[in-house]
Amino acid sequence: MKLFAVFMLAFCLQAGAFGYGQKVTLTAKNASLKSVLTELKKQTGYLFFYNDAWLTKAKLVSIQAKDLPLTAVLEQCFSDQPFNYAIVEKTIVISEKPEQPKQEEVADSTITITGTVLSATTGQPLNGATVTSKNGGNSTTTNADGHFKIQVTEGDQLLISFVGHENFSVAIGKNHQLSISLQEKPNELNATVVVGYRTVKKGDLTGAITAIGTKDFNVGVVTSPTELMQGRLAGVSTMANGGEPGAGIAVRVRGSNSVRSGQDPLYVVDGVPLDITDLQPEGGSVGGVGGSARKNPLNFLNPDDIESIAILKDASAAAIYGSRGSNGVIMITTKKGKKGKGQLAYSGYVGFSELPKQLPMLSAEEFRTFRKANGATTGDMGANTNWQDEIFRTAVSQNHSLSFGGGSDNTSYRASLSYMNQEGIIRKTGLDKVTARVNVAHAAFNNKLKLEANLTTARTNDQRVPIGETGGYEGDVLLSALKVNPTFPVYNTDGSFYQYSKDVRNPVAMIELTNDKTQTDRILGNISATLNLFKGFSYKVNVGVSNSKATRKVTQNKQLIYLTNYGTANVNDVTMNSSLIENFITYDFNAGKSSKLNVLAGHSYQKFNNYVHTLSVDGFTVEGIDYLNELSFGNYTRAIVSSDISENALQSFFGRVNYDLADKYLFTATLRADGSTKFGENNKYGFFPSASFAWKLSKEKFMENFTALSDLKMRLSWGITGNQEIPNKISQVLLGTTGGAILDGSASNVVAGITLNRTPNPDIRWEKTEQLNLGLDFSFLRNRFTGSIDVFNKKTTDVLLQVYSIAPAPTTSVWTNVDNMSIVNKGLEMVLNGTLINNRNFTWDAGVNFTTIRNEVKNLPMSRITTGSPSGPGITGYSSQVIMSGEPIGTFWGRKFLGFDASGNSIFEKDKDGKELEQVLGNAMPKFNYGFNTSLRYKQLDLALFFNGVYGNKVYNNTGNILDQRTLIMKEWNATKDAITLPENLNGTLTYSSRFIEPGSFFRLGSASLGYRFNTAGISWMKSLKAYVSANNLFVITKYKGYDPEVNADHASNGVPSIGIDWTTYPKARTITAGVNVEF
Repeated sequence: MKLFAVFMLAFCLQAGAFGYGQKVTLTAKNASLKSVLTELKKQTGYLFFYNDAWLTKAKLVSIQAKDLPLTAVLEQCFSDQPFNYAIVEKTIVISEKPEQPKQEEVADSTITITGTVLSATTGQPLNGATVTSKNGGNSTTTNADGHFKIQVTEGDQLLISFVGHENFSVAIGKNHQLSISLQEKPNELNATVVVGYRTVKKGDLTGAITAIGTKDFNVGVVTSPTELMQGRLAGVSTMANGGEPGAGIAVRVRGSNSVRSGQDPLYVVDGVPLDITDLQPEGGSVGGVGGSARKNPLNFLNPDDIESIAILKDASAAAIYGSRGSNGVIMITTKKGKKGKGQLAYSGYVGFSELPKQLPMLSAEEFRTFRKANGATTGDMGANTNWQDEIFRTAVSQNHSLSFGGGSDNTSYRASLSYMNQEGIIRKTGLDKVTARVNVAHAAFNNKLKLEANLTTARTNDQRVPIGETGGYEGDVLLSALKVNPTFPVYNTDGSFYQYSKDVRNPVAMIELTNDKTQTDRILGNISATLNLFKGFSYKVNVGVSNSKATRKVTQNKQLIYLTNYGTANVNDVTMNSSLIENFITYDFNAGKSSKLNVLAGHSYQKFNNYVHTLSVDGFTVEGIDYLNELSFGNYTRAIVSSDISENALQSFFGRVNYDLADKYLFTATLRADGSTKFGENNKYGFFPSASFAWKLSKEKFMENFTALSDLKMRLSWGITGNQEIPNKISQVLLGTTGGAILDGSASNVVAGITLNRTPNPDIRWEKTEQLNLGLDFSFLRNRFTGSIDVFNKKTTDVLLQVYSIAPAPTTSVWTNVDNMSIVNKGLEMVLNGTLINNRNFTWDAGVNFTTIRNEVKNLPMSRITTGSPSGPGITGYSSQVIMSGEPIGTFWGRKFLGFDASGNSIFEKDKDGKELEQVLGNAMPKFNYGFNTSLRYKQLDLALFFNGVYGNKVYNNTGNILDQRTLIMKEWNATKDAITLPENLNGTLTYSSRFIEPGSFFRLGSASLGYRFNTAGISWMKSLKAYVSANNLFVITKYKGYDPEVNADHASNGVPSIGIDWTTYPKARTITAGVNVEF
């Protein structure tokens, strides 16, 4: 029905434009010119561009016309008027005729300029281009031959504009005969999109692919490419894991497809697929240091180096990547050198970040008052400490990026160097990053051979503090700052840290006496060669490498009294290496507009090696030493040393056929065969086909009269993709040792025995995702407005789970593909972008995207799978989420809270037998996501705003579940202001229930930017200069009571994803930046 409504809307728009080609019948006597133009617009649908002030000079019009061509009527209307007119497509441009100056005035003060205005693309003259004198205000238009003549003063400047072309200005010098070429404005349909092993014009796409470029990217303090696109794309959910510098972002393309396999999309950078395994090594296990928060795997890329990002969403687009395509594919293309003289560019900014709001905890005075009123006589240490003030700060960020690029007919090059330092709003947290990148391309032997090389290197240093973010009730700086007694001081009188007990920890001491640093080094490079064998045939080889090493060093000073074994030192490192070699042949056949054919066939081999080493030592009692450099001072007899290695390989054969018939009917077929060492011996290979069709309706003859509609294309696609991101080695046997075994019946002769810890399963195979997509792309008013609508149905089968073994069996569970189970995602995506106003001095663009997805688990082989374990007194041992048949992933489960009884005890909903019911309490997945952006430009000033939000999801406020307890206060811990207003039993214990399942919907002003582009026409060594100020996270409207409704989005309990749970998430900052962009 919705697609039918869109077709009807398009039909109605065209019906209104049907009279464009009709003749004109008009009778007027002494009528104003404006009224005549209004009538012509009604009859013909032509648009008129003019200045209202000019029409005050117009003469009255008398005309009688019956079935005359429009041009004949216009000749009569303007025959005695002080105006010129020009017809440009469906627009009539009106300009003033230049006044003939008196001879004596012309002699010394004016110059006659003549010239021709041409199209830079076709070289043809432009009829009706407007030529305006900047100082004198004179204006004229070009004739059919593109010629113009205009009177200007010395030192004046001419401004030339034409519909669909970039404006151009030229200073008047000694040359009074000009030849001016106007560049066409980029047509979105002609823009090329990277689709995997080739680029395609956007107008020729048959699959669901969304792409954005530099002008659409998010602004402000941005550390990775995923932040550039956050909230900008329909069908792509990007939820930050928190506000820590460099924090991970959970990207979900068209919903969640799996329970135990990976859900992240495949990232491809300049043709090299990346292993997105988390590179953040674990730290110590004491004091919240362990369970490190996941970092963004793309932090090594400089956002300023990114040219475009394309997301392959449906199966027809992603199937070319086969077993890694079910979660979508994100194609990242970096900037390349352009033909021309070498150009130096600099961009930089300085930013200031702060906590948008504090949680409403009791002040010291409120804390004292409540305790005294309820009979407490101890626990007041006399201080007035706001612990949130003690751990949060105003953070400073800076970023500097320098690039140099250029090229000739055969060679292009670009090199860049960047430095970024971002402080976190929690003390001693931050990110420091240096990146360098080089790209070189060269064509030889008359373009028979094309060579290209890309190299990216980066070093990132992360500094963290003990923030568990997975519970960690006593060991978390954030939670400690919220619950510690506000009458406790930060320091003792001797300057040492005040530490009350092992369970009530001083968060400032935790920060200052813990050092947690991670250094990550990354190299990504590839070299490719393309050889044009003969007409239409080309061969390409692409060799790529990716090497990464992250080393995390953590020390905890012995002064921390909660350390049971004195000071600790941990050194953990993760090394990840991958290599890639791809060979493919492409055949292109072009028979003009009648047909075009592209055939691709290739082979790919990629190998992955991961190494993990861990060293942990405790028992340090000596002051004044660096534990990491003096490990012998610890109790090395208790040292824990471990290591792990995993090796995997992926071999692939792939092919694709694209056929274009008459530039109206487009066909694509893809097949990929992947063989992976991750799967069982009996199912090493999987096959992933797809097919798609697109019909350019606007090219059909029956659409010729619908001239307001510039483009209309329908797309239909089907395909199957796979998911190989499964736990390592699960198809293989895992052996362990027993506690002991008696071999001869004598207890004195006991040796360790061997036991089976994991049952092998050689039949483990790929999870498969089948997807059907129907789409509609459209644009109207000469591509002034563009949009798309997609509906899709994704179904994942052969779901991989760890299920109970059937007795007798050597282990209680076994990994297997569940035959009848499926995970279904059905959705609708809508995008609309347009230029609302576009003239010489003012432009207003706007865009909106909308996505709704319904997720459902079907035929789960057990009643439910639990996940999302709450943390805190009285709530441990529960599970807040379940995966169960008939419900979406991320479903909250538990008792429904109804209020308090007369004694202050919690009341929960019960069944007819009086038993407390456990039931569905909501879902962490939004009912829909949306984004809205708008940009305005007035002369050299521009303003850009971006809003985004979600609706209909729930968030479990685990932090609130801990802090909203009156009983905490009587135990000398702090609580929220809400806690003392509730009629709750003072001695009650808070448990997990729907009470803290809160609305997660929000509407956020994600970014705002105000910039000014300076006129550098008189500076020979500077091409452009822009200064700007921007702000991120200016406000958020939400009913959620925590710091921010975007909470830990990418955690798991026992390997099962748990989303939408606020385990003291690092808050998102509000940031103000000021910066400049300069081109030399």
